[in-house]
Amino acid sequence: GVILRDQLLLGIHGLATEVGHVVISPDGPLCSCGKRGHLEAFSSGTAIASYCTNEIKKGRASSLSVNGVLNAREVADAARAGDPLALKAFQRAAYYLGICLANYLHLFNPSIVVIGGGVSRSGDFFWKQIRETIDQFVLSDSYTKDLEILPAALGDDCGLLGALAMAQSKLNL
Repeated sequence: GVILRDQLLLGIHGLATEVGHVVISPDGPLCSCGKRGHLEAFSSGTAIASYCTNEIKKGRASSLSVNGVLNAREVADAARAGDPLALKAFQRAAYYLGICLANYLHLFNPSIVVIGGGVSRSGDFFWKQIRETIDQFVLSDSYTKDLEILPAALGDDCGLLGALAMAQSKLNL
């Protein structure tokens, strides 16, 4: 979401700034919503685990096993241990997230970007790639001057707490 003047930007029908469904690559992987190429299809925990599973099934070497269902936490652990496929999966996810964020910087020119979810806690390799990609795609370094990019302090509860705050503001509590 986007917070502007202490208010969540909602748009005319309450659907604004749905970052996960921004199209990054029209021919990209299928998103959980049924459309192709959304950020979520590249950068979510599910997408990262799916990418690794597909690559392993194609014969790519990895310390990861696809016996059972692979998850992003396992991929992050393997990346921290130096597994090349796991590192590639997170670099890929961060690259596409960086492209999306560069676009958002062009649209909103914010002072801070907060990234939540489990993937945001994967490691420095993830954050480094985001920054490098943003720097590659922004029009000018003026967009990143004094820009803070941080993990959400509220962790996985940020969406729930945001919904509570929105309900309270609608009820004028």
